[in-house]
Amino acid sequence: MNIYPLFKPFLLAKLFIKEQLKEPVALLWVVISPVVTFYLITYVGYSGGESLRDYASATSWFYAFISSSVALFGLAFYIVGRRESGFLRSFVYTKRTKITFLAGQVLAYSFMSVIYCSVFYVLTRGYFGLMVLEEWLVIVGRFYMCFLLFSTPSLLLTLVPIGFQNTNTLFSILSVSMLALGIGSLSTSYSLFNVIGLFNPMGWANRLMLVGVTGSAMLVASILGMIIVTGWFVFRFLLINPVWSRY
Repeated sequence: MNIYPLFKPFLLAKLFIKEQLKEPVALLWVVISPVVTFYLITYVGYSGGESLRDYASATSWFYAFISSSVALFGLAFYIVGRRESGFLRSFVYTKRTKITFLAGQVLAYSFMSVIYCSVFYVLTRGYFGLMVLEEWLVIVGRFYMCFLLFSTPSLLLTLVPIGFQNTNTLFSILSVSMLALGIGSLSTSYSLFNVIGLFNPMGWANRLMLVGVTGSAMLVASILGMIIVTGWFVFRFLLINPVWSRY
């Protein structure tokens, strides 16, 4: 039995990971900017007499935002980029190559999500005391579920026939809007914000980071179910031809 095809997604994922690690600017933007923001907010709060919170509650929104960024600007955005560059039309045109490409993409950004989470943990945990291996493992597990949560809408957005630049704009608007509405729903009594918050993935991710996987069993089960259905849907309707080639 030839098992080489089973390793193709992993080999492709390795190439995608190398490609990501050669672009340190992406790492700086996705991780370092939230770290700087975290310390600025913490400093202002501490200077204003606010008591020091526990690590989970102080960083949950940051982890939620980073996981959304990895899903949107990593997993989904690179699929759009490879489509618009002509890569998909040239190399991904059969069922087997579709599975290999999509599986490799998911594997690569699953790995990168752990890297992003770990870097943020290392750079922020020291403010609250010593780093603990058990705590890191728990946070990585919660973070990865958040990544899968955001991967569902992110992958579905790759099916929208818009160009590379418009995709970047759309993803940026969605990312900022989810974060603003999520935080806004906590600091206002308006019922409209509370209703919107019920449908905001950023709020769900924040809850996951706070209460954990076991404390959000129904949500976790829904995430796993949605990612399976989404994977089939994207495999079935993946856009191969660049949008620019239609004009």
